Amino acid sequence: MQAHILFYREGLYKTSMDEVAAELKISKKTIYKYFESKYDLIKETTFAMLKNSIKDVDAILSKKISVASKLSMLLENYSNEVCQVSEKWIKDMRTHYPEIWKEIENFRNEKIYDISKKLIMQGRKEKIVSDFPPEIIVEAYAATIRAIVNPAFLLNCKCTMQEAIHHVFNILLHGILTDKGRLRYNEEKKKLSNRK
Repeated sequence: MQAHILFYREGLYKTSMDEVAAELKISKKTIYKYFESKYDLIKETTFAMLKNSIKDVDAILSKKISVASKLSMLLENYSNEVCQVSEKWIKDMRTHYPEIWKEIENFRNEKIYDISKKLIMQGRKEKIVSDFPPEIIVEAYAATIRAIVNPAFLLNCKCTMQEAIHHVFNILLHGILTDKGRLRYNEEKKKLSNRK
């Protein structure tokens, strides 16, 4: 197990360098040869994660596939990354390492959100994505993913994280109504607006 996996699972603040050394089966002295402090180790593991994410995103964007497939892969990749970190890690990062958290937020805003919005805009031009505001689509998806990355939720819904993410993405792409449901909804909506 690598240090970042321990941090993701157990959180950052209460995970000691002794625990990291024990998990890696090396001495604490060896860790300090490469990292002056726990802060440096956390910073390095976080930036390594961001570098890998950038590589993944660039690989997706370079594929010769449709906008819809790129968007699907991008959001799935983002979801998988979110699934790796615990609520403790997120809370600790925000509270105790705000300057590193700011880098994560910048990456998310510049790389994931902005690219997703651009893909949605391109999809709208190609008439394959509906005319909803891209900011709302991306934020709704991100907020939903954050909400389901929760063991209590998954236990209640009786599904795995991957199944939950798959359902969320399908709802985002297709909505919850069938063709028949959409037709009926539009008819009723029209009747209600005519009564006003």
